[in-house]
Amino acid sequence: MLDLFGGGWTFAAVGPRSHGNWLLDVAAVMALRTEDPRHWLSVDHAPEINEDPSGIGSPFMPWSADRLADSLYEVERDPAGRLLVALQGDGYQAAAIPDFEQRRDALLTSSRKILSRFGPDGRFFTNAADAQGNPKADLLNPSAEWACLSVYTTDCGLVAVSDTEVGVFWAFWED
Repeated sequence: MLDLFGGGWTFAAVGPRSHGNWLLDVAAVMALRTEDPRHWLSVDHAPEINEDPSGIGSPFMPWSADRLADSLYEVERDPAGRLLVALQGDGYQAAAIPDFEQRRDALLTSSRKILSRFGPDGRFFTNAADAQGNPKADLLNPSAEWACLSVYTTDCGLVAVSDTEVGVFWAFWED
């Protein structure tokens, strides 16, 4: 996981499914109120800002399940894996990752390993506008539109959902 989330302004955390509505579990992960059920490493390399508008010490604003539902679009597993890679590049573009062509296969293998944690029936959601109404969108180099969920000027990420866990994988930019 560290080759995808070991640096830059990134966030990666997993929490248990504790509610019937998985969006409540995602909000709990975003609010830093959960622990990884498998004790995997969580990463919070969000940029520091002078004040914390979230009020919770998290890089994310407090979100209700309804507001999250309006901002997340479902994608298939392959686009989800490509997005995990793209989050490492400037502007969330895989093409902006140094030595991307040489590292492409290794990065995609790492993203598949992370997503395998959520099983064959895992579901995936993103705030990248390319995925709105298009679960097969190519998210390796998505367009520059996102429904921002953090305290920063720009963010993009992926939510993974299984019957037992939710994962939040995000990258941020602050002007």
